[in-house]
Amino acid sequence: MNAAIAPRHAVLILAATLSVTPCWASDGEDRFNPEATAGATTADLLLARPGGAVATVLGTAIFVVGLPFTLINGSTEQAARTLVVQPAHYTFARPLGQDIGGLGDPQH
Repeated sequence: MNAAIAPRHAVLILAATLSVTPCWASDGEDRFNPEATAGATTADLLLARPGGAVATVLGTAIFVVGLPFTLINGSTEQAARTLVVQPAHYTFARPLGQDIGGLGDPQH
């Protein structure tokens, strides 16, 4: 594989990932949070979101490595939810400045 092609693949993967997130956020609820402070929003933008992105990438890698074992014992869905879906929801679907301290509920 040509090394010059790899960055294009990364951009395509990122674009595909980001295009999925509006589906998670469209549950009909009003997402405006009037109680989000400037400090909470700033901390979320500068610390929590990048940390959530790192957790999503690492969780995906761990999920892929552990996939043979989860297939054997039937816990693939639980592992995917815990390692990939929750961090992705926390990073991409949660309103800015809201629920910074936890991974929230990925069922929304």
